[in-house]
Amino acid sequence: MKPKGWIDEPLYSRIKEIMPIPTVDLVTHRGRLLLMLRNNEPAKDQGFTPGGRILRGETIDETVRRVLQEETGLTPEKITRIGIMEHIWPMTHTVTILHRVDIADNTVTMNDEHSDYKGVNSAPEDAHPLLRQMIQESKIFQKRSALPEYCLWMNTDQQSKP
Repeated sequence: MKPKGWIDEPLYSRIKEIMPIPTVDLVTHRGRLLLMLRNNEPAKDQGFTPGGRILRGETIDETVRRVLQEETGLTPEKITRIGIMEHIWPMTHTVTILHRVDIADNTVTMNDEHSDYKGVNSAPEDAHPLLRQMIQESKIFQKRSALPEYCLWMNTDQQSKP
């Protein structure tokens, strides 16, 4: 069932052609930054933060909680608003409200928007420039944890260990 305020295609495609879309992006943290391997544009086949559009009638905080639950199945412990950014993609323009979300656990349940996920302790070398900007502005890696310097794709058998 689609949430109240959901806009179906093709109307949503038309709206994206003529105006920016208000969204939230979530820099999730529990010792690592959570990156989701995207199945859809923008940033298809890239690791990116969970995020999504704000629906009509939904507060920003409600959007953060909904998007976190829908895309990851995670529960927030603390939500901190970082600031406003804009993402200008070839097919859409978003004005996003960036949040740092401290999460209660590491048990991720993906929806069909993603094919995999990983937790990282530093910005990946191949990170999208917008992801790098979000990492920098959120200061998520400013207080370094004692975690080893490797990342692990959680949903596959591919593991990179020191």
